[in-house]
Amino acid sequence: MISAHIDIDLARFEAKLTLVQRRDLPKAEVLALNWLAYDGMRAVRARMKVVFDRPTARAIRGIVYDKASEAGRVSAVVVGGSGRKGGLPAVAYLGPEIHGGMRRHKSFEEQLIGRGMMARNQVAVPANRTPLDRYGNMTQGFLNRVMRDLTIDYRGAGASRVSTGSKRRKRKAKPNQFFVPQGRDDLFPGVWYSGRGDREFYPVILFVKATSYSERLKLNEIVSELVRQKKDRTFARAFRKTFAKS
Repeated sequence: MISAHIDIDLARFEAKLTLVQRRDLPKAEVLALNWLAYDGMRAVRARMKVVFDRPTARAIRGIVYDKASEAGRVSAVVVGGSGRKGGLPAVAYLGPEIHGGMRRHKSFEEQLIGRGMMARNQVAVPANRTPLDRYGNMTQGFLNRVMRDLTIDYRGAGASRVSTGSKRRKRKAKPNQFFVPQGRDDLFPGVWYSGRGDREFYPVILFVKATSYSERLKLNEIVSELVRQKKDRTFARAFRKTFAKS
């Protein structure tokens, strides 16, 4: 898990407090810490929209926050979330953007590697004529069709088990149109499409060498700056709320 922790040094406040206020000070501290963590989460999410090209809603939701408690007076902005429907957790694909390094392979890439169609040091990127969604990613329906033709039991959204030969014959399906040209030095490594005409022959997914990501989303820096700017007034607001009836 990747996180930016938040705490508050209240030593300079305590000398001015009454005995009752000192006793209940942790309540105000916890309230302030949770407000700061929530604001930190929003600041990081907002920054993602600046440094990334069309981040998905799922990626943005991957930035969450952990609340403080009186037993543990530390809150945090966290890269969390779990992968649903076979997807990667947020920390897997946001981690390289925060600390730098190589991104993890996606589910369909791992299956291509497992079948010996793509090398471990490569990643799959869309070619010029590949259908993309509004976030610039290959559409799920397109990937499902590709993996079906490659006879890979892909578990993407909306995918089903690979078709058996008998089922394909019954519905008189077209021959596989997507293929990986292994052993062909004249074709760029990747997945190619072959239609009925000579002009319907082109790459749809390219296998390129994986490159290291540079640090783009400076999580700790964003959260630290927000805490520096808002810590005093946030705690003052939490203090007033906690002791409003005192």
